[in-house]
Amino acid sequence: MRFSDLPGHQVAIWGFGREGQAVFRRCRELGVAPVVAEPDLDIAPPYEALIAEEGVQALLEAEIVIKSPGVPVTSPLYSQLRSQGTTITSLTDLWLNENSQRTIGVTGTKGKSTTSALIDHLLRSLDVRSTLLGNIGNPVLDEPAPPADIVVLEVSSYQAQSLTTSPRWAVVTSLFPEHLTWHGSEEAYFNDKLHLVDGGPDWVLSAPDPALVTRLEERLAATTEFVVLGPGTIHVEDGDVVWPDGHRVAGDELPLLGAHNAGNIALALQAACRVIGIDPDTHALDLSEALRTFQPLAHRLETVPSSDGRRWIDDGLATAPAAVVASLEALGSGDICVIVGGADRGLDFTPLVDYFRRAETSIEVVLIGAAGLRIAHDLQQHAVGLRWHVEESFAAACRWARGPENPASIVLLAPGAPSQDEYRDYVDRADAFRRIALGGEA
Repeated sequence: MRFSDLPGHQVAIWGFGREGQAVFRRCRELGVAPVVAEPDLDIAPPYEALIAEEGVQALLEAEIVIKSPGVPVTSPLYSQLRSQGTTITSLTDLWLNENSQRTIGVTGTKGKSTTSALIDHLLRSLDVRSTLLGNIGNPVLDEPAPPADIVVLEVSSYQAQSLTTSPRWAVVTSLFPEHLTWHGSEEAYFNDKLHLVDGGPDWVLSAPDPALVTRLEERLAATTEFVVLGPGTIHVEDGDVVWPDGHRVAGDELPLLGAHNAGNIALALQAACRVIGIDPDTHALDLSEALRTFQPLAHRLETVPSSDGRRWIDDGLATAPAAVVASLEALGSGDICVIVGGADRGLDFTPLVDYFRRAETSIEVVLIGAAGLRIAHDLQQHAVGLRWHVEESFAAACRWARGPENPASIVLLAPGAPSQDEYRDYVDRADAFRRIALGGEA
């Protein structure tokens, strides 16, 4: 379905965040008068919307419901709408059905924002008219005029779930359990995430993770070229990014920390070359130079100002156990105090506990929230020989990390869990982290 299909139909917008507001404006431009429904609200918001039972009824009576990404597919109302045959779509799907031929879509449990930003940066360095849209914070309808030649579209699992088409090209960075409450199960999450590639892209570029490669091989159309990073592409060897002809950028010269980010860089380089059809080896020096000017994204292994002589690092978007492991591995040797925990979504923390069991560096683990308590239980069960303790709140954990009892020279926020047990979102949590790093209050 396209935006051009909406006129003449009874349309309801479910949710009125940034995407809902963008959809509302486009509908009005098309002469469509959509109803905004907020069935989960009991108090009228500062915009015109039908709430509570009136909101429910508006959705049930609509021919087309445009759902915001935050509405979980596990909602009973979502199931009711599906069962009665209501057409449910999304901003991303409506836009992609009109713009797929100029779009490279990027998804993955982690690494999608960094990889998307890198692809856009590299394309611009090669004088391509590129723009970065999607989950990274820029709704697709906010594209500046004139339209770009290439759109780099970051796609979350929430956005991918609703897709009925695919971008012309696709990149998948990683795949491990996340957002299980929203999707309903681990398998549902994997399935929803990989909807991005179900519509038959020209090619799909994947990280060389065996489990991810197997899942993609099982679902890609025969017409889709499947490319996995390795010999013959730009890839990673011993932490360095290596071109097919052997040109190499050493890991310590890369603009991002960690082996996982070296993989993201290799994906971005290979994808940018394929999108515009250039030989990576011929442009190796230009691409290497472009890497040096890339600015890392916030909240992704970002060093923040501090006043206690320690290095404070915000990796607050490491909200899954595997992401915490990647963060710790990226820092390598050195005394580290890591703050872990938050709201519990039922993820399996075994990969993280196993990492703690075999860690060779000195790690102080400070645990918080319901997720932290569950990790503490696992650490007790496995008699892990590292120093760890539980604090009553995030602020208390940060204050301990700043205090004299903490022997570590690095304080790392890599929570492995979301922030909503104490904060509105990861940005609020990161702001508290920064304030305490400078000696202020949370």
